[in-house]
Amino acid sequence: MPKSVALVEQVSNELLAKAKISLVVFMGGSKDLETKEQRQVYQESKLKTLHAPFVALFAYYKAQKIEIVANPTNLLDKDKIFFEHMAPFLPKKWGENEAQNNARFSFALLNGYTYMAEVLSRARHVSLESNIKEDNPNSFMKTTLYILLCSLLALFFYGYFFGSKKSQ
Repeated sequence: MPKSVALVEQVSNELLAKAKISLVVFMGGSKDLETKEQRQVYQESKLKTLHAPFVALFAYYKAQKIEIVANPTNLLDKDKIFFEHMAPFLPKKWGENEAQNNARFSFALLNGYTYMAEVLSRARHVSLESNIKEDNPNSFMKTTLYILLCSLLALFFYGYFFGSKKSQ
């Protein structure tokens, strides 16, 4: 966890220096933030301390919630980041293994955070040296899926054209 905190601080500082955008993470883990109203009051108090442009990532482990706030709102696609880069890594069953759930929640936050930093830096045409680099993302997976798809199509056509002929 200390390495993750150091990475977040380093990336945030570099993004602010190069792109003039604040990217911050607020961990609201206490029990008094379980209701939506309590979380809203907490968020508003934290957002008052920030100056636009900024992106704030609010994480509420106990409430099992993540909120992304951007000012201006068009800085990035919050839904895409959440559903493609965070949600797939969140715990499936929250009540079972606390340590595993915490690790998955932390990984989802870090993955979303590094992706947001990359999107924001690209939008401002700067390069972040301290961010986690993703070279050819998913290229292995895409190649594997294409090979499987082509194999299935080849088997289908082979079976259709050269399969057992029905006698008439």
